[in-house]
Amino acid sequence: MTVLDWSVSVLTVGDPVEAIGMRAGLGAEVNSMLSMAMLSGPVVAYAGTPERWVFLTASATSTSNTVLADLVRLGVGLFPMGSLIALPCNDNLGTARWINRPVPHRPLPPWQAVVAAVRRTCSVSSGWL
Repeated sequence: MTVLDWSVSVLTVGDPVEAIGMRAGLGAEVNSMLSMAMLSGPVVAYAGTPERWVFLTASATSTSNTVLADLVRLGVGLFPMGSLIALPCNDNLGTARWINRPVPHRPLPPWQAVVAAVRRTCSVSSGWL
């Protein structure tokens, strides 16, 4: 298990952490689904119109072009390796806040679990299509 330093104000995407972004409404439903499956992890909300949520996950796994196309169609973004994620801190309290704070020594949720929760949420509720 990799232990991350959550005291930093900026996190770099890449092994061992990935980031998946989406609209806040969809994010809330995905977060609820992950919580029910006991797979919730750190989520950061960023102010804006619309507000965006970013799920921090374990390393990505290979996936099909169909899955990637679904995510694009749903407005879900996969942050490329090397992207910088601003974590909530005293300098950005007006623009970034924790939805789920990281829990020390708890592993990040699997990347594929978050992607599956997005697809499952959207297949159940056509309101996100």
